[in-house]
Order: sequence, then structure tokens, then C-alpha cells
Amino acid sequence: MKIKQMKLLDRYLGFIACKLFSLFTPRPSKTRPKIDKHKTKNILLMKFFGLGSILLLSPAVKAIKNGFPHSRLVFFTLSRNRELCRSLGIFDEVITLEVDKGWPAFCSSLLSSIFYLWKRRFDMTVDFEFFTRFSAVMTFLSFAPVRVGYHAWETWRGNTHNIQVPFNRYWHIMDNFYNLATYIGLPKNGELKIIRPEVSREDSEFVASLLKDNGASGDFISVHFNASDLSIERRWPYENFIKLINRLVEDYNLKIIFIGSKSESGSVGEIVRAIGGKSSAVLNFAGKLSITQLARLFELSKLVISNDSGPLHLAVAMETPTVSFFGPETPVIYGPLGKSHTVFFKNIDCSPCINVHDRKSVHCYWEKPRCMEAISVDEVYAAIADKLGARE
Repeated sequence: MKIKQMKLLDRYLGFIACKLFSLFTPRPSKTRPKIDKHKTKNILLMKFFGLGSILLLSPAVKAIKNGFPHSRLVFFTLSRNRELCRSLGIFDEVITLEVDKGWPAFCSSLLSSIFYLWKRRFDMTVDFEFFTRFSAVMTFLSFAPVRVGYHAWETWRGNTHNIQVPFNRYWHIMDNFYNLATYIGLPKNGELKIIRPEVSREDSEFVASLLKDNGASGDFISVHFNASDLSIERRWPYENFIKLINRLVEDYNLKIIFIGSKSESGSVGEIVRAIGGKSSAVLNFAGKLSITQLARLFELSKLVISNDSGPLHLAVAMETPTVSFFGPETPVIYGPLGKSHTVFFKNIDCSPCINVHDRKSVHCYWEKPRCMEAISVDEVYAAIADKLGARE
């Protein structure tokens, strides 16, 4: 199922469902209720879209796990996120919805999930989705006595959540995620840090073998030049990546490893071939790594260069320095935190244009996203050179 189809279903069918369910529920509370932690045995958490978002909500989930030590935490997400969720070690169970194998598989998966929610009798549901009506409907159908989620006048979701929490567009997303936890009685203590995925010995050995077989046993940089279909406008220009990589392999004795999903292996292959003369120093690992193997690759990388995307946040979780590009989205909300991360964002008059209240749909004012084109190869190279040190 394509992103555009999902958004249309969410906008129209989701509105009807939220309107219907709101007829049978009282107006939600805006206060923080007292919740008996000893009687709260089963907690449902949900976030469907965004590998990076799942990493960024992990501090809030850890707080819920510590704050409700007698509870079983079940995470509801898309099947494509299953491996990452299990690697975080903070969920007792992960249930998934299938959206990548056609309508019959989706409908079957949806019905199975609904029946599962009814069977489990959850005491609390926390909806980490921003303003999708689908997650609001699933929250309501959990029939949990306590149902927590975001509220905004711009995206009406009715009374599906009986505890509604403001979403602050001037806070970092980790603070917004954690704010949900404060509404169920959990204090915010100290700095929020992404949970580091667990990497098995087998995955570490696989990555080591892959690097050795490709002559990359020395220093290397990992590069992700794609961005998901949610907003392809987040991609720094293809030509700029080619110019940047050519300069890096000319000046530094290291390998450049391009990563990506199986569906991106073709486009990654094109850019590797386009680099030309120094292609022996440039490798295509797209489609060759699982998410935990990718985490290990990032852990070994000297640096990760990435657009605003899930792999960027995975690199941050693995404590690897990053250089990233923002334009349609603002780094105020999604930028990596810490001195080891360099973010390029030009903040031109039309940027940012992605809005959580509009299902993150992009309507670029220009024929091509000028916010990304404004980031020059020279300034990016200078930032990378500063991190890598003297030329070899």
C-alpha cells in the first residue's frame, strides 16, 4: 500500500470512524489523572510510521517501563519495524500490521490485530502517532480505560483519547514523546537519550565478513542519500552527493559505503556508477543488511552522512558522528542532539514546510526544493574535513 493511499484513507474514512466513536464517549480530560501503577497490568503502545521516530520515542518507553514495573508493555507497529523494535529490548511483546503485501494481507492483518486488542483487555493505551486518525481508531478499539494521545485543533480526532496532550511544534520530538508519559504520572528526569539497539554476535560477524570481502577493513564513511516516500523532497541533490564523494575519495584514504533498503539498491547502484574513476573506493551495501547489521556498520563507521531519515537517528543511537541535511523538516524538532553531529539547515522563507498536522505532506513552493539546493558541496566538505582531520 502506498503512502498516498494511506493518507487518503486516514483523512476520509478515519474522520468518519472518529466521528462515529465520539458519539459514544464523553469529552476527554485535560488533567493528569492519578493512575494506580499496581493495577495497571497491560499497556499498549503504538507508533506505526517512522523508523527514526521509534528510536526517538524509546526514552519515553523506557520511562514507562520503569514507572510501571508490574506492567506488560505491548508495542503495535508496522511489520517493517519489527526487527528494530525487538532489538531495543524495552518491549515485552511486539505486534505488527502488514501494509507492504497488498490489500488482502492488510485487511487480514487488521482484523487479526483488532481481535487481539479485544482479547488482551489493556488497562492503558498510549498513542505515539502525531495526528493520524487510524491510530486514534485503534486506540479507541483497544477499549482501554485510559487512552492517551495528542490533541490539536487542526486535526480533529474526536474523543477517541480520553487524555489529550498538546503537541508543541517548538520542542524537540523526544520532549514531545516524553510529554505523553508525564500525563500518566511520570516525572522527567535528566537528559533524554535514544536507546541503543542490541546487536547479536552473528550480526557483528556478518558485518565484519562483508567489510573484509569488500576490502573495507580500514576506515570508512557510511552514506545514506535517499529519504522515504513520505517526503522525497528531503533528499540533498543527487549531483551534490556525487561531487562530495569524489572529493572525499580523492583527498582521504578511506572507503565510502552507500546504504539503503532493497528497493533502493537500484538508485544506489546508479550513484556508485556515476562516481566513476574512484569507484573502487565506493561500495554499494544497499539491500545487504538487516537493521541490526546496519546498526553495527554505523557503529564501526568513522562518520555517517545522511538526509533527514531513519538511518540518521540509528547512527545517533550508535553514538557515531553524523553530518545531516534538513530543509522541508526542521532540525528544531528532528535534528540529532549533541556536539558530534553537524546539521545543515538554511531556514529560507518557505522552510520548513512539513507539518505534523497535515500528515507530513509536502507542497513545495518551488519546482525543486531550494532549501536543499542551498546547501553547498563546499560547506559540507569543510564540515566533514573538520571531523576527519588532516588529509592523508
